[in-house]
Amino acid sequence: MSGSPDTRTTAKGRPLLAIAGLTFVLTCYFLVRQTYTLHAEVPPVVVAEVPATPEELEVEVEEEPPYVPPRGLPPLYPTFHEAELRLPQQDWTQTQPGAHEQFIFVAGHTRALGWGNAVQEHILNAYLAYKAGRSFVFGNFTWNDDGSLYSDYDGTGKLIPSQIPYSALLRGPIVGEPFPSGNDAPLAVSRDYFDRLCPVKLELSREEMHANLTSQTSVEEITEKWVSTLQGLDDPCVQSSQGSGPIYTHHHIFGVRTSLLDVWPDLKSSPMITQFGWSRLVELAFDTNRELFMPATSPLPPLSSTPFTTAAARYTALPGLMVLHVRRGDYAQHCRTLAVWSEDFVSVNAFPDMRDPFTVPPHEEWGNNTPENVEIYRARCFPTVEEIAAKVAEVLETPAAHGVRRLYVMTNGRPEFIRELKDALWDVAEWDMIASSRDLVLNWEQKYVSHAVDQLVAQRAQVLVGNGFSTLTSNAVMMRIANGFPTDSTRFW
Repeated sequence: MSGSPDTRTTAKGRPLLAIAGLTFVLTCYFLVRQTYTLHAEVPPVVVAEVPATPEELEVEVEEEPPYVPPRGLPPLYPTFHEAELRLPQQDWTQTQPGAHEQFIFVAGHTRALGWGNAVQEHILNAYLAYKAGRSFVFGNFTWNDDGSLYSDYDGTGKLIPSQIPYSALLRGPIVGEPFPSGNDAPLAVSRDYFDRLCPVKLELSREEMHANLTSQTSVEEITEKWVSTLQGLDDPCVQSSQGSGPIYTHHHIFGVRTSLLDVWPDLKSSPMITQFGWSRLVELAFDTNRELFMPATSPLPPLSSTPFTTAAARYTALPGLMVLHVRRGDYAQHCRTLAVWSEDFVSVNAFPDMRDPFTVPPHEEWGNNTPENVEIYRARCFPTVEEIAAKVAEVLETPAAHGVRRLYVMTNGRPEFIRELKDALWDVAEWDMIASSRDLVLNWEQKYVSHAVDQLVAQRAQVLVGNGFSTLTSNAVMMRIANGFPTDSTRFW
């Protein structure tokens, strides 16, 4: 056929091909037979066993090389886990708690939910332990605790670590680091240490503890109940029962707009907030990508070279930066679910002095809603490209956005969506830079904690436009409020 390569073999060449093929087969047979014969003629080497001397028995065995996961699998963060085991307050020569040690572990902590859900609960659990005068026992950020190393994320086929050490994400007293000078509160310890010293635990049920509360939605009352109970116990080994779930739930706490108001003045001044920090892994990712968030000429020093003092002093505002939190992916369905169940903004996003407040529209029954109400939720939770661009244009006109020249979009959107969004945003203003989460340069360990990198950027933005239904947004907003950022610098879709 014209234009196609000729793959036919000529008759003249066939004898030569046959001879060459036969020669190759005979050569392979000879080599294999020769190798087998040589191995068969060599007698096995017998090594005599020599009894070890006491001196030899005392010699330490050379440590195994660090575990390196197979290429393509998520990291397991062994160096962070090992560092947690080496916390100086943990005395591994003990087999039971010392006279000064009392613990509280929330065994029913959040599982199989996102980072935002886990960290908001982690902060309150640590605060409860601090108020009770007990060591906070911290485990891992847990997707799955069935013993597996990796989990299938929401049935997508994407593998993620089943658990990540909290110290790979955070720093400060909530992961066992010291309290500020002069504060002698008991230091947090790892769950491994707790389990070693406390094979038998006294379990407290959340249902029983909360049965006689006057308000199931008051963080202050819930915390006081647990604190008074714990302070009245002599048993050093206490945990909440795993089957009773989290102490602070979405239904009673994080999804109720008034739940944090009574405790907020004390919580924000506690070391859980004032000493809240990001891990060195997360801060290094921020430093590596800093030119996405600030000019190359910025005088701000890299975080990784700056000693930690307080959260407010460390995580100052990034002048000229606006951050947008644009959820896609699972939020296409999640936002509709929020509408069906008439959910409110979460946590501090619903504080009364926040801009762009949300009012839950009237509804006739739980689990059902009108098309008009569903559309209200869609616009506030899953805005279109056009709605996003319009909101950015609106916020740029406010005094809080004066001098903004850079835009960072924290998003799980697909590349084609991000390209469309960037194109629309370039038409809104004269930007020096527009970047997104997908522009971050991350190493293999940082890739699986990138949500923490996004939160760090969001909490430092001169202006943040967030998703009021998102716990990732609310955690950034919590730190912004606690660190003294102006209220009008935080907006919502």
